[in-house]
Amino acid sequence: MENSRAQELIKSLHNTDILSEEDSAYIVYDLDLVQTRYSELKDAFPADTLHGIAVKACPLPYFLKLQADRGLGAEAASIEEVQIALASGVPAERVIFDGPAKTRAEIQFCIDKSIYINIDSFEELERVNSLVGANTHFKAGLRINPQIGNGKIGDTSVAGKRSKFGVNLDDYMDRINKAFEDYSWLVGVHVHIGSQGMSVDDLVNGTSKVFEKTKNLTGLERFDLGGGLPVVNREDDLKVGFKTYTDALAKAMPELFSGKFKLLTEFGRRIYSDTAIAISNIEYVKEGHQIVAHLGADMFLRRAYKPNDWYHQMSVLTCNGEQVTNDSQTYSVAGPLCFGGDFLSREVSLPKVEEGDLLLIHDVGAYTLSMWSRHCSRFTPKVVGISGDNTYLLKKRESLEQLIQFWS
Repeated sequence: MENSRAQELIKSLHNTDILSEEDSAYIVYDLDLVQTRYSELKDAFPADTLHGIAVKACPLPYFLKLQADRGLGAEAASIEEVQIALASGVPAERVIFDGPAKTRAEIQFCIDKSIYINIDSFEELERVNSLVGANTHFKAGLRINPQIGNGKIGDTSVAGKRSKFGVNLDDYMDRINKAFEDYSWLVGVHVHIGSQGMSVDDLVNGTSKVFEKTKNLTGLERFDLGGGLPVVNREDDLKVGFKTYTDALAKAMPELFSGKFKLLTEFGRRIYSDTAIAISNIEYVKEGHQIVAHLGADMFLRRAYKPNDWYHQMSVLTCNGEQVTNDSQTYSVAGPLCFGGDFLSREVSLPKVEEGDLLLIHDVGAYTLSMWSRHCSRFTPKVVGISGDNTYLLKKRESLEQLIQFWS
């Protein structure tokens, strides 16, 4: 999100009574930008594509309902995410259930509800087959690892030779063929090679490798492209839109867009990342060079533990939402947790700040609050959405009673 838009949102918020003195940190979503991202996604793909937006990226029920209202779905990596999606109004037929550790009870629930499953292993395939019985409505896909190698971020790359996920294409094509011949409910192929750190060429190459080897499988109806389209973290990162991606896919695989197959997607980060900012009061400026803030490794686990891989731009405003115009200097930005690694940055250039100013952490709409750490038992912050002149409370600041209940 651009600094000017962030400032506009914060000023708008300060003209309401939605914040209180206890809100030392909070999150603000630009709801108009969220709607723009939905439109960009839908416009880039065939009209009947099922877009299962990754719940793990942004599990707030407000957005899950908004997705459902726009005809979008949800991709769930756990049965808990399945249940959150259903409870938020996402129809069962628009839920995609992934994940490598599905229990018998979870699989049976999805069979009974006709929720689409992407099967992660041959072992799971046999388990599903033992439970399907006479159900004629249930359908599933098989996740296939194209084995094209890892991207720039190893922890989020899942297409190595021995990935945690899926069945290996190079090793088991004969077994894949036989599975589709044997099971009439197996109608889809799923490929996802990684999230962030993968180039568009990587995404296209991985998808193309799987598609060319599986497009003639018996009964194949669906092709799940996964997600993973990178977002801009640093100013010099390449910005890639959905249409650029689909153009590259269509050029490499025209048949994929021929109408023969129903497409599924599982984007998350690319939808929500740049639609929100986090704001923290600057509580102290220690010795003139260390900012102490109210958000750290509790909300930014990846940033704190893997700073070379994960990055967030930062800026500052006065407590009234005005620009800080002082000359710049170098700061470290420390979070509130009681361990030495809790830093958002060891070295960042910002205008000279004072106690009470606002620290803005940009592009926090995905994989931040959803990865909240309970270390030191900090309250989860308030989440607010703004659309035009309207302000909405999307999630209350956690209460003491809720916090105690979590540990009870």
